Amino acid sequence: MPFRKNCDGSLLRKGQASSRALWLRKGRIVSPGTDSGESESLLAWGERIVAVGKDDEVARHPLAGTAEQVDAAGRRVIPGIVDAHVHFAAAVEGRTAVDLSSCATLGEVVERLSRRAETLSPSAWVRGMHFDHNRFVEKRLPERRELDRIPNPVLLTRLCYHAHCANTPALRAAGVLDAPDLPEGFQRDAEGTLTGVVLESGADRLYRAYRAAGGDEEALLEGMARMMEEWASFGITSFNTTSAEHIGIVESLGAYQELQRRGRQLQRVVVHTNSLPPFGMQSGFGSSLLRFGGLKLFADGGFCARTGAMSFVYPGEEASGYRGLLAYGDEELYALFRDAQQRGVQIAVHCIGDRALDQILDAFERAQRTFPRPELRHRVIHCYVVRPDQRKRMRALGLAADVQPRFLADEIDIAEANLPGPVRPFSYAWRSLLDEGLLVAGSSDCPAAHPNPWLGVEAAVNRVRALERTPAGGWGPEQKLTLDEALALFTKNAAEAVGL
Repeated sequence: MPFRKNCDGSLLRKGQASSRALWLRKGRIVSPGTDSGESESLLAWGERIVAVGKDDEVARHPLAGTAEQVDAAGRRVIPGIVDAHVHFAAAVEGRTAVDLSSCATLGEVVERLSRRAETLSPSAWVRGMHFDHNRFVEKRLPERRELDRIPNPVLLTRLCYHAHCANTPALRAAGVLDAPDLPEGFQRDAEGTLTGVVLESGADRLYRAYRAAGGDEEALLEGMARMMEEWASFGITSFNTTSAEHIGIVESLGAYQELQRRGRQLQRVVVHTNSLPPFGMQSGFGSSLLRFGGLKLFADGGFCARTGAMSFVYPGEEASGYRGLLAYGDEELYALFRDAQQRGVQIAVHCIGDRALDQILDAFERAQRTFPRPELRHRVIHCYVVRPDQRKRMRALGLAADVQPRFLADEIDIAEANLPGPVRPFSYAWRSLLDEGLLVAGSSDCPAAHPNPWLGVEAAVNRVRALERTPAGGWGPEQKLTLDEALALFTKNAAEAVGL
């Protein structure tokens, strides 16, 4: 259906005047997450729904007489999809990188990267993304010894964005080959030589060198506009995008403002950054189409990279006692939370493990006591392992849980390898979070997973492996959601959590 845009960038159907209401009739209007059931009619004017009910009830509204009428013919009508947590700029970048998602061996990785290098100048960087080393025959991350077969600088990012791989030219360009006192994220072999693998800390040095090599702003904007069109085809009407500068993901309001100026911003966008804004600027600053969301922080690492901070020792690490990595000390994290709380800035904090969540809950309790702001609803992103006692503390603090159901469909094998049996009942436990009375929002975390929200809805309902469709009955079937509950995650709940 052809569209044109209003002066504020909102979409209007062709021929529809901005002052004219739109009346959907004879449909099945659904409000997920409420007890209102289904309605027949919906009347909208501008950006607001002004009436919902039976056809004869809506017909009595003053705007109904002049509204454009659309016969829904008994079809189900749901709210627009809201993706509560993505990295949009990184997803756009991933479209131009070498796609390594289907590689089954390290040899295939090198082959694909080599083919791309043949099309570039010798100094141009070769960027590879979307791979999962757990699916490689070798069951390990690509290292410098393989990637050095390519003469160009090479920078790879695992699909979770918590593991990065570089060859010698890339390490040299980043100035880390002979640098003393490198962050602990730089991995070394038994002889102390850099392997080219970086887990968490230190990845920003590689990405600074990569971005310093130059980029095309017009190509970026065009890529963003095209991706917005694709996301609109999925039914996505809003999303919350966040920076993760320590792993090379940078977001800014400026690019979206330029898209809006050009009339090519198709979704409402909320942006979270990794530092506090200028004094006086609070969450919600901006317009209905583009606004500042808050502060995005990382309390620990990734699950698949085994850097999430757990209360238990990772299987196979009994000798070392390794339990993952915390990003901050207790006082350091509290200071960040306190400052954001004082300034009216929402915190969206990445949290994989229950040890990290203990630290987060302690910091929130202290910050809220010091500077009470009941209007601020902070968010915990991911919530892989949440113990029953932690669920109760989250509810008492008014925190929202932001989960990515599609991750489970891709990670059941990894979960079974990394989660001890006693921990599994409260892992990926979305039903338990809802039953505790928490606000639970749904998201994709794209590009860590595909942005199609219907994959997330399906995963929340069925809880099976994406390809094999196993196990029968679902993994942790007691944690399954109903279809309406899953829809609420990606509509009403996500909108409320993000602040739309």
